[in-house]
Amino acid sequence: MRVLMVYASAHGSTAEVADFIAAAWRGCGIETVVAAVGGAPALAGYDAYVLGSAVHNSMWLPEMAHFVRRALPQLAAKPAYLWLNCLRLLERNGYAYVTKHYLPALLDPGLTFRKIGVFAGKIDLATLRMDESWTLTFRYDGRESPARLAGDHRDWKLIRAWADGVAAELGSIT
Repeated sequence: MRVLMVYASAHGSTAEVADFIAAAWRGCGIETVVAAVGGAPALAGYDAYVLGSAVHNSMWLPEMAHFVRRALPQLAAKPAYLWLNCLRLLERNGYAYVTKHYLPALLDPGLTFRKIGVFAGKIDLATLRMDESWTLTFRYDGRESPARLAGDHRDWKLIRAWADGVAAELGSIT
């Protein structure tokens, strides 16, 4: 089994998740190639594809959206999986909100993902651009400082459980 995992990361948090998932799969004997979306290799020669992206402003990162549009025929021809990092999960009912409002807007009708993982992200205030800081402030009604969101909110056990579920499914693909 040979898997290509392509990710889009704004500040490195999503890249860390990609490496974590790939390490889990390699431990199960699944050959996993991990690549940032801008440096993704040719799609030929893989048995499955996995996409991972940060979500900013209710959308996955533009470079991932561009990659999916460009590679849609190849991605649709093999098993495909998706995971997203989204701070909205920190809110009460955040998971339900993301799956109801964000996922339909993100998904292309020509591409079906076998499993979708949605995980909270990480905010390192030192890496935020001014426009990102403003967006976070106004996203939370202007009453909340982005500092309240600072920290690593990724649930590694949840990410590992998703990775294990996908690994089991990948192991059954011949």
